[in-house]
Amino acid sequence: MVFVLLTVVCSAGFSSKLSKFLNKMDTEQKQRDAQELQQDMNFGDYAFRLKERYVDDRGQRCRDYEFRGRSNPYRHGYFTVCDDR
Repeated sequence: MVFVLLTVVCSAGFSSKLSKFLNKMDTEQKQRDAQELQQDMNFGDYAFRLKERYVDDRGQRCRDYEFRGRSNPYRHGYFTVCDDR
């Protein structure tokens, strides 16, 4: 009976620590994503939309964007950014 009680108490403590760790990782990932977007989209007249995230065959983390000119909607295209690992 004591063993079961200790197991329940330890598992509750572990799940709390795991939850805090996962929340911290999620927050860091969101900050990293926002920083990447700000760094990638340093263009004044274009509106960008993230299309896809992937890892290419060389192990680089890549992001594909679709862009359109704000002042001229006929200026549009695709933009890819890759980070070396």
